[in-house]
Amino acid sequence: MGERVRVRRERPSALSRALALMLTMLCVYLATLGTSAAPPEAVIGTDADAPRVTEEIVFEPAQAYFVSLGTYASAEEARIEAARYAPRGAGGYVLETDDGFMLLGAKYTSEADARRVAENLSETEGLSCTVYAQSAERVRLRVTATEEHIALVCEAEAALRAIAGETADIAAQLDRAEIDPEAARTLLNMASGRLDDLLGGLRAIPGAMENEVCARLIALVEQFQASLFVLSGENSKTSLSLSGKIKYNSIEAALEHMRCLRELNAL
Repeated sequence: MGERVRVRRERPSALSRALALMLTMLCVYLATLGTSAAPPEAVIGTDADAPRVTEEIVFEPAQAYFVSLGTYASAEEARIEAARYAPRGAGGYVLETDDGFMLLGAKYTSEADARRVAENLSETEGLSCTVYAQSAERVRLRVTATEEHIALVCEAEAALRAIAGETADIAAQLDRAEIDPEAARTLLNMASGRLDDLLGGLRAIPGAMENEVCARLIALVEQFQASLFVLSGENSKTSLSLSGKIKYNSIEAALEHMRCLRELNAL
């Protein structure tokens, strides 16, 4: 009988398997690095002899929670209801959604605060209040401009967030009778002045209105500054009435800010 030929198959050692796995993971990681989306580019105009740099800037994500006082089939119905609640301190902002026209009463940065107010209103006023949330993701941009202009763009976006929070606090202080309407109007006028100073700097950037980032920020700051200036001269008869108007503008500023961030992410 012929001899059988036995073939011995070497099994890879544990070390060999580990090395192979590490090599595979490294290849996947490097491939991911090569295909990751780079942040959108934005070039801001400068004077011809001004030195420019390229930096990556980040606008942090935004999240807001709104107390909804109900959803209506038409904008007219929602506005009629808004007129009932505004003198009592509600924002009365009408937002068109896929389900109809939502009536928003106030904006909060905390979901727990918004839910607490919604539940309290549902119990005391017999309303079917709910919490409506909106958000916008973090924005990353590579910006080429002078260091001064890059800093100004970042400052303007941060100021919008800060002043929006301050105005919401003014409305809350009015509700708690911690300040009177005159003090509230003074604070609103000061906030309007700060935004006006930022506007002057943004508008002075060469070609600002032709640049998508600057143009959007200028539009946002202009709208918010104008509304605060009008509120600072508002001759409301009661603290609650003024509080409701401040809440309206706080809601509008938050929604517009998040819309702007989403548009910048789509560049």
